[in-house]
Amino acid sequence: MTHLAYVDCSNLFIEGQKVSAVARGMASSLEDAKQRGVIDFDYRLDLYRLMALLQQVEGDTRAVVFGSVTDSNAGLWQHAAKAGFEVVTVERGFSGKEKRVDTSLVTRICRDAYRFADPQWDRITLVAGDGDYEPVVKQLVTDRFAVTVLYWGHASRELRETATAFHALDAYIEDLALG
Repeated sequence: MTHLAYVDCSNLFIEGQKVSAVARGMASSLEDAKQRGVIDFDYRLDLYRLMALLQQVEGDTRAVVFGSVTDSNAGLWQHAAKAGFEVVTVERGFSGKEKRVDTSLVTRICRDAYRFADPQWDRITLVAGDGDYEPVVKQLVTDRFAVTVLYWGHASRELRETATAFHALDAYIEDLALG
């Protein structure tokens, strides 16, 4: 059995900062945090711990983490590689906004699933919560792949319902924290 895992690091990290803000009492709810723009700027993901969680869910894991390059995050990608992730980064767009992370992840998950995986034996995990991932998950499930989504509890409803299984990471907010 092969376990293929794909992580939208920026998405996981930014939304994790909001979940952490609620957990630390900085906001009364996620909705409150969003409305008031409350973010726990001290929260950082420990990608070693994320890899351990992925391995706990499905055993031996081949994982790829996706994100964009900034002046301040070179250490993040080194951390990810040392934790056992293959790292795929893209340059930010002209405006400084993140572009092509989602499409890079979708392209890779499709290539790997249809080239290397067997729907009867292999498992796919997506660590992302954006509704834009729903079409690829729907297609994989239709083609009999088992697709688990791991993400914060506020993942897109359509994505949660389309996946074979969904596991909220909220209870692991401190376990996944760096330091």
